[in-house]
Amino acid sequence: MIRFLVNLLVLVISLGVLAATAGWVYLERQWAAWEPPTGADAEIAYEAFTFGPFGLEAMPLKYAAVVGQVSGPAFTTGLEDGRTPWQTFGFLDNPRAGENGQPLCEANALQKLPYGFTVTNSIPETALQTPLKFAALTCATCHSGAFRAEDGTLSGIVSGMGNQELDVIAFSDAVRNAVTDPTLTADKILEAYDAQCGEIDPAPDFLTAQIEKLMLGQWLSGIRGSIGGDFAKYGMPYHSAKMKSASHIPAGPGRTRPFRSVVRVAVNLPGVENYAYSKVPVVFEQRTDLRPRSQYDGSIKSPVTRSYIAAYTSGSSLVALGKPQVNHAIRHAARYTEELGISIPVASFRDIFPDRAPNLQEVQRGFEVYQQHCTECHGYRDLESGDWVAEGEYLHKYESLDPAGNRLGVDDKRVTFRYAKKLPLPLWTALPGPPAVADEQAARLAQAQETAESPAFAYFWQQMGEAFARNRRIFRNGHPLYFPECAPDDPECTPESLLAEAPFCSDAPDAAERCAITAEVAMFNNPIPRAFMRAPYLHNGSIPTMRQLINLDPRPVRFCRGENVYDPDAMGYVAPGLPAGGSCDNPRMPFLYETTLPGNSAAGHDFPWPNEELDDARRQDLEALMAYLKTL
Repeated sequence: MIRFLVNLLVLVISLGVLAATAGWVYLERQWAAWEPPTGADAEIAYEAFTFGPFGLEAMPLKYAAVVGQVSGPAFTTGLEDGRTPWQTFGFLDNPRAGENGQPLCEANALQKLPYGFTVTNSIPETALQTPLKFAALTCATCHSGAFRAEDGTLSGIVSGMGNQELDVIAFSDAVRNAVTDPTLTADKILEAYDAQCGEIDPAPDFLTAQIEKLMLGQWLSGIRGSIGGDFAKYGMPYHSAKMKSASHIPAGPGRTRPFRSVVRVAVNLPGVENYAYSKVPVVFEQRTDLRPRSQYDGSIKSPVTRSYIAAYTSGSSLVALGKPQVNHAIRHAARYTEELGISIPVASFRDIFPDRAPNLQEVQRGFEVYQQHCTECHGYRDLESGDWVAEGEYLHKYESLDPAGNRLGVDDKRVTFRYAKKLPLPLWTALPGPPAVADEQAARLAQAQETAESPAFAYFWQQMGEAFARNRRIFRNGHPLYFPECAPDDPECTPESLLAEAPFCSDAPDAAERCAITAEVAMFNNPIPRAFMRAPYLHNGSIPTMRQLINLDPRPVRFCRGENVYDPDAMGYVAPGLPAGGSCDNPRMPFLYETTLPGNSAAGHDFPWPNEELDDARRQDLEALMAYLKTL
């Protein structure tokens, strides 16, 4: 009898679990139903770039709506100067916000959130679907920009232009401070939200509201534990004015520390003493025939791989990246950048600054100068067709930054940081390929362990191998974003063809043609479409204007960054040099950029001529060159 009752109880519990699971699956579909969009390819690509989720959920949407109320001190720098927390950290206002005066709520989130944010129902890391909505970043968060006029007004938003006011690292420190606040609770967030949005949002049903509250509490507990557990590895977040201080957070607006993130995420090591600063790049005309390798250093071959690595190293999990909606967003956003400026129109210099556009005679003379001194590395924009012509002796070639043969002379910290040569293999093996490819990935990790330069690195590669084995069990048929990619229904898509472009071959002599990921001590020469949108110049953003880059004007040693005005004549940002000991007193331009610090050098790229070799004739040539550069 007892055995019968026990069996009956087990049966009832099992049926209950099955019913709960079925109910959750049903509800999950209601919370976040998704079907691949249909329509014109360009429109699908634009939507993926601008609103497509990458698994980068910043915070629950209801928290985002009241973050200034419940976590105001964490986001306060003392330099707000009348701005909202979002504006203080450089996010673009949403042009669809309107003038109705309504606060940000769930009902109007896609209109009121900063430009480049989307809304998902995905819990970070696990990508579990719940009724709890999240404010999530997209490609457009960083890779959309605008031009600031002298009166402070902004031009229309330009999709594909880097946001040079976005202070993303400082913002992440503010978030880390906010969510680790012991007094922050789900009840506190929901009470503030209901007071703000109770009359705007439709009330959720009782069950949904309870699940939402539970998940909000779970999110807080999980992220608090994750961030707090990482203090020993990442350090304590900065707060107040220190978030805008170059001596505390040295990247500043418009720049990131991408390889510090790669080292931390891909190889689980600290990113200390990594001075590989990079400005947020433009993403125009990324088609592989024009730009066969992505990134300033040409370290990535495929635009899809570039987008995946950007999401992964920014915090998206492998599980989230495997979701169909995220996979779709990454692939189509990459295609958007390939065609942006070619089949997808982008505003020209003349469109944005019609009263400053050069005349045809100036442009023609400048084109002749460009052909003599710039085409060999960057190709050129044809004056009649408007197409980019990818021709040039040094175009699509690596420019060594090795001291023995460095003709560029630019800052080399982007490619000489510790662990740089170790990154290709962990990045390749982060995503298991199809079974035969995964066998090769495992063998490469085992080989790295056997040939390690020290016992500590042998242990490191052993750990990498164990992590790969765990991920392989999760993605038994290969991760959907495994690279190099080919269509599954392609008869030539075989394990051999997938391995033909060996992703781990950083020392191969034909790396530029063959390797999915490289780690060269070099920069890569690519076309420079929309040159006027690329300010500040060089990969680290160390030169505010084009006139300074080509040595018509002196390059400042110290200058202030933030909400800098754009000067169309100089093709860059107004950032007057500061004397030694001077400070950035404008609260809207508080970041002091010093080119003498590691990773910040403004030296090099002295083309066509160094400043000391200029005479009147050459200066006239450079003035003409400026006219042509505005047409690129």
